[in-house]
Amino acid sequence: MEENTLVIADIKSPNFKGRSTGHYFAVAQNYYELFHSHVPTLVAGGPIYALRFKQEQMLRLPNDVLLMAEPSWKSKWKYLMNARALFKQAKGDTIVVQQGGVLSSFIAIALFYHRQSHLFLIQYSKEGVDSRTKRLLYRLVKHKIDGIVCPNEMVGEAYGIPYCVVPDYIYLGENAIPDIPYKDKKYDVCFVGRIEEEKGVLDVARKLAGNRRRMVIAGKVRDEGLAEQLRQVASSCRNIELHIGYVSDDEYYDYIRQSRFCILNYQGEYSRRSSGVVLDTVFNNVPVIGKQCKALDFISQFGCGYVYEDLESLDLDSVMTEQNYDIYIQNIAKYKQKHVEYGEKLKRFLTDTRTCK
Repeated sequence: MEENTLVIADIKSPNFKGRSTGHYFAVAQNYYELFHSHVPTLVAGGPIYALRFKQEQMLRLPNDVLLMAEPSWKSKWKYLMNARALFKQAKGDTIVVQQGGVLSSFIAIALFYHRQSHLFLIQYSKEGVDSRTKRLLYRLVKHKIDGIVCPNEMVGEAYGIPYCVVPDYIYLGENAIPDIPYKDKKYDVCFVGRIEEEKGVLDVARKLAGNRRRMVIAGKVRDEGLAEQLRQVASSCRNIELHIGYVSDDEYYDYIRQSRFCILNYQGEYSRRSSGVVLDTVFNNVPVIGKQCKALDFISQFGCGYVYEDLESLDLDSVMTEQNYDIYIQNIAKYKQKHVEYGEKLKRFLTDTRTCK
């Protein structure tokens, strides 16, 4: 490995039946594209990463964590072995660790990391310090971490070390696929990605069931009870198209691009953390309609969609007009320009350990 390499690492490397889940690939790809022309850059991950990245782009870690296919102790052991391999192979370099297994990451840093590199953690929420046990572990390793990359000041301040506030992804202007005109889109509104109760999609489906707005819901559901309730709603009306299960990247982006709007009714923990889905949506020139929360602060700030306080009183017909759509698209274009600043800010932070608020 070249000296002074930047390594974007997914220590967990989740593997669900031969597929990568979540946004780990997307974050790794985004950082690689942002940095590789600026500094030598590698993506660190388990065998699953060979599906996306070339051998010369990778620092290979020994294990994937097999989701729902192995006992918890084995997954944790694999995580620790990946961490040990990462810290050994990336000695002297800049390591950026993706969030995945907060307690495991702190334990791995305590055991295997000896401040022979520059170490940064991506943290999307205050999860790493939201309990006594986590705070105790964090205090053990805090002095070993050079900084936190996070989506807002609240998260950065919670860790008490230098931090850099940037969106989960940096827009790089790489989307060369022509937009689908408003009138030619298949759906009025979409909800895509992992489906959890706290994302509030069931309430949205019930609100839209049977009206003239065509909606698509697509993603994996861990809670079979929630899945069954969604099936019942979708089967009782003709305007909701439901696809429960794994959604490939191509399908995921196609559902977004085929929709006029994306609706995000985040609640609970999801209302307090950032969201990759909202950025995927905006980067593909689809405005967001969502419940007021931290993840959607920039939507209201930059006018990239409509933010509501109460779903029950939300008048979708007055929001989902072509005139509003055109205004939101213009604002999205301005927001994308802001990402040039975010990219430069992140580059400075990861090559200079001074604070970058």
